[in-house]
Amino acid sequence: MYNKSFWILLLTVLVAGFTACESKKTSFAIEGQIENMPEQMVYLSELGIDTIIQVDSMQSDKSGKFELSGNIPEPGLYRISFSADPNKQILLSLDKGDVKINADWARVEESKITGSTPTASLNKFLFTLRSHVRDFNTMALVMDSLKAQGKDSLMTVAENDLREMNYQLTQYVEQYADTTTSLPNALFAVQSLNPQSELDFLKQFTNNLPKRFPDAKLAKAFTAKINAMMGAINQPAQEGGPAIGTSAPEITLPTPDGKEVSLSSFKGKYVLVDFWASWCGPCRRENPNVVAAFNKFKGKNFTILGVSLDSDKDKWLQAIAKDGLTWQHISDLQGWESIAARNYGVNSIPANFLLDPDGKVIARDLRGEDLEAQLAALLK
Repeated sequence: MYNKSFWILLLTVLVAGFTACESKKTSFAIEGQIENMPEQMVYLSELGIDTIIQVDSMQSDKSGKFELSGNIPEPGLYRISFSADPNKQILLSLDKGDVKINADWARVEESKITGSTPTASLNKFLFTLRSHVRDFNTMALVMDSLKAQGKDSLMTVAENDLREMNYQLTQYVEQYADTTTSLPNALFAVQSLNPQSELDFLKQFTNNLPKRFPDAKLAKAFTAKINAMMGAINQPAQEGGPAIGTSAPEITLPTPDGKEVSLSSFKGKYVLVDFWASWCGPCRRENPNVVAAFNKFKGKNFTILGVSLDSDKDKWLQAIAKDGLTWQHISDLQGWESIAARNYGVNSIPANFLLDPDGKVIARDLRGEDLEAQLAALLK
């Protein structure tokens, strides 16, 4: 879900934010009191899409007081920074109105901020993220120790626990992004997601922005950036694995009961080779669409071969049962080291390949309505 660069940005609160322009403006004012802070310059910056724009600045007095202000066309993300220590920063989600900040210089990140409900919500979100970062760091130390000691069985358990932690955190971030009433907060949250593994969620999220935040220029600018990013992500994905019109590589892997099944045994049918995993949030959200397509077309010379990138058999079986995946499933339980994933050039999931009765690839990465529409055209 997360990449290293985001966590660095999160820990320093240097994150990409958001900006917009409009002739009609409202104003805000910030009154700060930071105990034990040396006299220094205090800066207020608007965090824009790929930009940081300084809005105001002033010299704090001996008691740590400062006042900052600005005009704001619509809600936005702002940052207060300090000349004496650039690593100390305060993140604000602002609309119009007055904000008061109280803190101690030694613990600026624990500032008490009043007058801004969106900022309070964002700080609560950041607190949860930081807690998870600490958990991930602890798990990384544990895994390094187990690896050094050659305890492979315990390493497997730790890897599974890490995937579950990752899955739960992803669910929390996505729920926050979908439910917060603050546009800057929602955009901040989704930017912590890995766009390659959470592509479906990002599509759904951006599609819903006009309904949630009508006429917001910020939402439109963010959507344009995400659409451009998605195009960059999707293009390389088409370069790996079997091309449309070529024969699909053979797959021979064990079923849950240990029997080996080969893809070639399905020749004569249209087959959707579906790469997924129990720990993959986007896969689990897509499964209802796959189930609906299977139930609609299974009597028309169509079937599905599920290829799991799980490493925990129990969680694999639980997900199959819970999601109602009644087709054939296979896996070598090697996670991303699965030989099938390598042969098909799969580096993100969900991923699928639709094969004709001769075993040739006729489409790939079909999701939601696209899958059903493709099958409807083929299986009249």
